[in-house]
Amino acid sequence: MKQQKIKTKKSSRNRWIFYVLAVLVLTASLFPVYRKQQLTASQQLFAKGVKLESLGQIVAAEESYRELYQQYPRAEEAAEALFKIARLSQYDHQDEQMALLNYLQLEHDYPESPLVLPAREAAAQIVKYTLRDYSRAIEFYQRLLDLNLGNPEQYYYEIADCYFRLENYPQARIELETLLENFPHSPLAASVLYRKGGILLLEGRVDEARQDWQSLIEQYPDSSYQVQARFDLAKLLEEEGSLEAALQSYQQLEGFSYPALLQKKIDHLEQRIKAKKGAI
Repeated sequence: MKQQKIKTKKSSRNRWIFYVLAVLVLTASLFPVYRKQQLTASQQLFAKGVKLESLGQIVAAEESYRELYQQYPRAEEAAEALFKIARLSQYDHQDEQMALLNYLQLEHDYPESPLVLPAREAAAQIVKYTLRDYSRAIEFYQRLLDLNLGNPEQYYYEIADCYFRLENYPQARIELETLLENFPHSPLAASVLYRKGGILLLEGRVDEARQDWQSLIEQYPDSSYQVQARFDLAKLLEEEGSLEAALQSYQQLEGFSYPALLQKKIDHLEQRIKAKKGAI
């Protein structure tokens, strides 16, 4: 009788364990369905778009995002859906004009969204590097500066580059000077000094160009730009007729990106110096 009680007790415990396991399995299987039912219609469309995009079904993903944006424009996911449409247009469809329109639409419809910053950055890059509308690109980068967010040093640099491409060298230089003034420790400083020296040279301000390049060499000895600055300083010496000083500068130059060009310069100068001495 005692053994029968033990057997009954074990059987009861086994049934209880089986019941608990069955409940857990059923809960696990029903949870995704329950969770899906808990999602709003806009969330479901967004999740669908993300899944389709991950599967490489770009057109279907875009349709899902667009349906979300059009039917639920006030939903939390609407701005991100529009941003994803723009990215798909830019990188998958290679339709940068359409991407630009979508980025601008996002900024217009959702001015408070944190996605306005990356949307403006992407739009500025399209206008500058794809459409090559440098005057308009300046406006786009200026609007980025107005946000007081992101990477203002890069925006100043891009504005300066736009003015340079428009051959407005004085304004390009002013933008670079503003960058250095506002961000003296910028990681772009070496590049800025080098480019500013080149612009000063175009303006005929040779001594100031030389001063900028010399400052670059002294302040940023590990920068690749200081190597190019040394090469350009040697070229100035050569153009001014200081052949031996130029030759020495070329010969001492290490790490130059175009060794064949450097050797050609050295050979040419050696021949000029030899010819000059022979003529005396």
